[in-house]
Amino acid sequence: MKRYLFLFLLMLMACKKEVIPDPEAALLIAPENNDNCNTAVVVSDQQSQVNFVWQEAAHTDEYELVVRDILTNVDQKKRSIRLFSSMVLDRGKQYSWWINSKSEQTENVTQSKVWTFYLEGLSISSHFPFPAKLLSPENNEQISLENGAFTLRWEAVDLDNDIESYDVYLGADPDDLNLAAKGLTTTTVSVELIPDRYYYWKVTAKDQQGNLSHSTVGVFRTSP
Repeated sequence: MKRYLFLFLLMLMACKKEVIPDPEAALLIAPENNDNCNTAVVVSDQQSQVNFVWQEAAHTDEYELVVRDILTNVDQKKRSIRLFSSMVLDRGKQYSWWINSKSEQTENVTQSKVWTFYLEGLSISSHFPFPAKLLSPENNEQISLENGAFTLRWEAVDLDNDIESYDVYLGADPDDLNLAAKGLTTTTVSVELIPDRYYYWKVTAKDQQGNLSHSTVGVFRTSP
């Protein structure tokens, strides 16, 4: 009897699938979030070399550095097995960057947080505001209304500290948003919403020089 039990346990162990962990998210170090990146190495009047550094991520065999031109949404990518890499970029532009952690044991890819920076040009008369970060509601969150309304919240950073106003866009179609509030000087606004609906929203920040930046488009749902 013990022999059969032993064989049964061996069969269970043989049939048990090995659990393969996903790679963990890397922790970003430099350039810091919302930095003006003045430590970049000048290559020419038009370009500088930016050095990127991050911390080791568990269960990761390879890292992919992704740098996005915020104005054009064009990505540049670079693979690395080390915890640092560099990239030559055009000066006088805003960029976002993140790290994708990859493993040879699984096809799943884990993305780090997304940080932004401004790469100084020859002469800067005015920096563009960084894209506003949508705080509330969070993306894909279901919210409850109070008297048919909800307060949207966001935050924004400008290296010149001269953000003048915000415009808020809202609608049921992410490609056709309506202007819900214009010329706000605060980072909150109360909007009237319909229950049991999906809404998309974004925020445009404008500084005193007329420079504009647009946030990503967030989505949320109102409770029935």
